[in-house]
Amino acid sequence: MKKKKWLAAAVMLVLVVFAACDDSDGAAAVTSDMTGMEARTVVPEITGGQAEDGEVNYVYAEPVEMVVYYSNGRADGLEKETLEVTGMTPEEIIHNLSRHNIVSIDTKVLGFTKREADAQGRLVLELDLSKAFGEYLRTMGADGEGVILAALTNTFLENYQADGLLLTVDGGRLETGHGTYEGEFVYQKLGMDHK
Repeated sequence: MKKKKWLAAAVMLVLVVFAACDDSDGAAAVTSDMTGMEARTVVPEITGGQAEDGEVNYVYAEPVEMVVYYSNGRADGLEKETLEVTGMTPEEIIHNLSRHNIVSIDTKVLGFTKREADAQGRLVLELDLSKAFGEYLRTMGADGEGVILAALTNTFLENYQADGLLLTVDGGRLETGHGTYEGEFVYQKLGMDHK
């Protein structure tokens, strides 16, 4: 009888964790134990598609470091911060860039690929952003546009250890009042301020 009550309590706990989790592509959840210890990210792992006997194994996700470049206070150079995140994805990078107004909060990643560009093994990223990014960029002056493109480029290149970035907006080339961008972006120093 005690085993059934324990199993029912465990199933309820799992259901509460899944209900609290609103992550459609990974079902990651943040939980803390009853002793008040710090919260840790856990990812449910079900092998073979279905857990046997209703058991779900949890694996603690190891945090990774993400570097985010953003405009300095004078808007004439870049600063950078290092964050701990549970996964390096283009969506997570865009989310953190939006916190620094490098992209608008409604900017979405429509496509992202990594490929070797030549025989030397240069890694090039191809990033397609929603039209919200192009609209946001067109509201900037020439200097602001340069800072935004440098911050976006440097953030992606450093986090993916890549050599170049091909940027498109809604599947097409990026055009603003200050230029048309069709080529590959590379790392830009642009008045780096170090903290």
